[in-house]
Amino acid sequence: MSISTSTRVYEKIKDMILHLEIRPGEKIPEEKITEIVKCSRTPVREAIRKLSEEGLVSIYPNRYSEVKQYNENDIKKIGELRLSQDILSCQLAIRNGSNSDFSQLKEIAEKCRISAEKGDIYERISLDSQFHLEIAKIGRNDLLIESQEKLYMKIHIVQISKYTNIEDSINQISKHSEIVDALFERDYKRVKIILCQHLEDFFNIDQEIINMYLN
Repeated sequence: MSISTSTRVYEKIKDMILHLEIRPGEKIPEEKITEIVKCSRTPVREAIRKLSEEGLVSIYPNRYSEVKQYNENDIKKIGELRLSQDILSCQLAIRNGSNSDFSQLKEIAEKCRISAEKGDIYERISLDSQFHLEIAKIGRNDLLIESQEKLYMKIHIVQISKYTNIEDSINQISKHSEIVDALFERDYKRVKIILCQHLEDFFNIDQEIINMYLN
């Protein structure tokens, strides 16, 4: 088995998950994937193990694997971690970013808004992740970028599971432009407030946690 085959299988399964070809709670169709990629079961199972480590797949040994489903408690924990990391990302972006960086970020926010209005779920979620990961990149902390990239894989699954209509999608990304404005203004306090508003309801974050950042 070559590394290229393993990588192709991994990317194919991940792509199927993120494009809703396999939905949360559905079994990973191993046989179908071997036919698509034209490979044996071995690279498929290795890819599934890697996706499990990344939080996209649940494995039931000697039975089957399925796309990860997160319960409300899982989602709350993901939200708490995301809030902490997003705030740090923005703080570092304010410290290290330029107006040119923030202008590019504004363009991503606009593309995300357009995708939400079109009802393109995959593109909208992908651009939302791109928006927040770009903030981390502007902050120039390699370890934070790596951590954010892993976390946003899980967040993609959460978003797929929770979005039900265009209105929900538009509402969730409505704070992007305010985040960009706060970055332009180098307003540390304002950006924390906006991020708390942005994430509190969607992830059902406890008010006590929110107050830790606002007080």
